[in-house]
Amino acid sequence: MDIFSLDLGNKQTKLKSSKAEYVLPSRYLNQADMPMSVGNSTMNNDLHTYSVPFSDDKYVWGRDIDRLHLDEYLADTIMYGARYNSEAFKLLANFALGLLASDFKAAKDQVLEVVVTAGLPTGDYADQGQLKALLKVLEGQHQVTIDDKIVTVRVRKVYILPQPIGTLYNELLDDEGFIQNKDLLDEKVGIVDVGGGTILIDTILNFELSGKNRQQFNTGANDLYEAIANKIDGDVSLYQLERDLRQGNQQHHWSYRFSKNRQDDITDLVCKESDRFTRRLVANVTSTLKNLDSIDTLFFTGGGANLLNQKILNTTFTNAVIVKNTEVANVNGFYKYGLSQQAQNEGSK
Repeated sequence: MDIFSLDLGNKQTKLKSSKAEYVLPSRYLNQADMPMSVGNSTMNNDLHTYSVPFSDDKYVWGRDIDRLHLDEYLADTIMYGARYNSEAFKLLANFALGLLASDFKAAKDQVLEVVVTAGLPTGDYADQGQLKALLKVLEGQHQVTIDDKIVTVRVRKVYILPQPIGTLYNELLDDEGFIQNKDLLDEKVGIVDVGGGTILIDTILNFELSGKNRQQFNTGANDLYEAIANKIDGDVSLYQLERDLRQGNQQHHWSYRFSKNRQDDITDLVCKESDRFTRRLVANVTSTLKNLDSIDTLFFTGGGANLLNQKILNTTFTNAVIVKNTEVANVNGFYKYGLSQQAQNEGSK
């Protein structure tokens, strides 16, 4: 059975199957809010129309959604509390399942049956109400119409993991779901997950989360984006700024483009705010992980990790490791976990 891996973050949605991988903004647009001229040229961009049976409206979603410059009309799924019960999240989850299913012929001809692996922030994972809400959204049959073509997927089983465990499985397992880094099995690991809306700090030993040395802060990378945006002189699109910063820059040079006639160098501002964000993170980590000397490896992961000042981290933590491809480390780990479970189930038959 095929595996669909989902990381439905506050700011970015990361998806993986055997056919494809996707990273898209966790926001969409009601098609009624699109100018006609843009709507007619939707297929020229990486944008597509989505509809589902439980909503009368049509929606537009895709990697280029921020390029429409319709920030005030975007439905953003960043929220705290009852996120998984919201209509915005339910729509996003169904769009995600439909997008992954659209790569499979069976989903277009009949019903594609899949196993889903997904993650929850550790604070939400410990809340049975949040856990049940996510299961309710993902389980069962989903019909999604994408650009007037219907796909149908039936989720037979859902594995929900604490979000930081995804990074650990990504480091532990190879692309087939088998162990490649045996040393991690015996290590005490700290994981700092810098997401868009939250920062998760956890300790893991024998793949069990510590109930004490962990914390969830609602001060994720979005705080950094807002701090930078507030200090740029002019009308700044937070979504455009986020996209540019997420893409990174090997030369550590950033600029903000207001128009073809104005482009401001914001390198000093980005570096200053990044340093401040990193120092605040360091303080959060040291206050949460009071037993740092006993931790073998301290992984930094999540979409915001690539904006951290690595020099500050290495000065403070001798065991710090920023994982490769921080944006997709968790979703890749969820997928590998699904492969490992599949192999175990087949081996026990």
